Amino acid sequence: MNILFVTIAWPGKGKRNLYTDLIHTFRDHGHNVQVLASQPKRSGLATSFEKENGIDVLRVKTGNISKTRPLEKSLSLLKLGWQFKAGVKKYLKDKSFDLILFNTPPVTLSGFLKYLKKSFDCPLYLLLKDMWPYGFADNGLIKENGLVYKYFKRHEKNLFELSDHIGCMSPASVEFVLKQYPEMDPGKVEFCPNSIRINREQQDENQTTSLHVRKKYGIPENATVFIFSGNLGLGHGLDFLTDAIHELRDYSKAFFMIGGAGTHYERVKKVFDRENPKNAMIYSYLPQEDYNELIKTCDVGMILLSSKYNYPQFPSRLLSYLNEKMAVLCAVNDETDIGDIVQKSGAGISVLHGDMAAFTRSVKFLSENKNKVSKMGENAFNLLEEEYSSEKSYEIIMSHF
Repeated sequence: MNILFVTIAWPGKGKRNLYTDLIHTFRDHGHNVQVLASQPKRSGLATSFEKENGIDVLRVKTGNISKTRPLEKSLSLLKLGWQFKAGVKKYLKDKSFDLILFNTPPVTLSGFLKYLKKSFDCPLYLLLKDMWPYGFADNGLIKENGLVYKYFKRHEKNLFELSDHIGCMSPASVEFVLKQYPEMDPGKVEFCPNSIRINREQQDENQTTSLHVRKKYGIPENATVFIFSGNLGLGHGLDFLTDAIHELRDYSKAFFMIGGAGTHYERVKKVFDRENPKNAMIYSYLPQEDYNELIKTCDVGMILLSSKYNYPQFPSRLLSYLNEKMAVLCAVNDETDIGDIVQKSGAGISVLHGDMAAFTRSVKFLSENKNKVSKMGENAFNLLEEEYSSEKSYEIIMSHF
C-alpha cells in the first residue's frame, strides 16, 4: 500500500518516538510510506523533502507549535493547514495513496484532511492521541461551551465524521468518544494503543545497575529510585509530587528524579532551589549517554495525571518504563484507566492523584520490597510485549485494509 502519514510530532533526523516506530513497522512490512511533518521555525531550516531510513519525509516549514507561548502556538496552528496544503500541492500532487494516517493533536486540521481525502480518494485512519478542548476547560484555561471551546468541538466533530476509523489509546478513551458522540457508529471506534518497537538487546544491558552513575549524580547507592521524565506540563499536577517529596524528606530509602522540559519545569525547579531536597534531583538536559545510563539505574517509573481532568489520558512515557522493566507507580484521576491496567497486570501500583497518604504509603512499600519491585518489572515488560508493541498497532490498523 501507498500510505501518507500526517503529523506534527515527527522527530528530528536520527531520533525516534512512537510514530517513527509505527511507520518503520509499516515500512518493514513492504508498504511505501511517505510522511508529511512540520518543520518548526525555531529549527532555522527551510522546507525539505528527503529520504530518511527508507521513508520519504516532507518537512514543511511552519511556525512554532510546541514549547512556545500560547499566542504563538495559536497563530501557528491557524496557519498550519494551508502551509501543509501548499506543501502537498508542490511535492505530492502527482502521488497516489491508498491510506492516510493522522495523529492528533491538533484537531484543527479537519479542513486540510478533508482536502487530502478528496484529492487522493482514500480512507483516513485517525490515531486519537489527544483530545481537545477538554483539558483546556478542565484546567480553567477556556470556558466550557464558550466560543473557543465550541471552535475546537466543531473541528473535533468534523474530524471524527471524516475519519473512516478512529484508534483510541485505551478502552476508556473508546467509551469517552462514544459517550461524547452517541450518534457515531461504534464500529468505527476501536482500541489502538500507543506502541513502540521493543528493544530486547537493551534488556540484557539493564541487568547490571550503573552504580558509578549513581555516584556521579549523588544518588544513594541502596535507595529505590523513582523517576518522572519527559514533558513537565500543567496536566500532571506536579505540585502533588513536590509536596510528596517534601513529605518524605526524612525517608532515606527512596530517591526521586524529575527531568525534562515543559511549562512547569521552572515551577518545580524553584521549589527545589528553595528547599534543596536531599531525596530528589531535577534536570532539564543530560547527554544522551548519561541519560541512557541513568535510566537503567531507576527502579520505578511514575505516571501523574491531575485530578482536575475529566477525560481519559494515556501518557506514552509508560512505554519507556515498561521497556526498561521498571515497576510503575501511578497517581492518576478517576477518568483514566492507565492505573487500572498497570495494577491488574501486576506491573505496579495505582493511587488517586492528590491522595498523599496512599502515595507515600506506596512509595514506602516499593522501597522496602525490592523483590516485588523486580517482579513488577518483569510483569511490566510482559505487558509491553502483549499490548503495546508497534507490531500489534500495525495489525489493528491493517485489519481494515
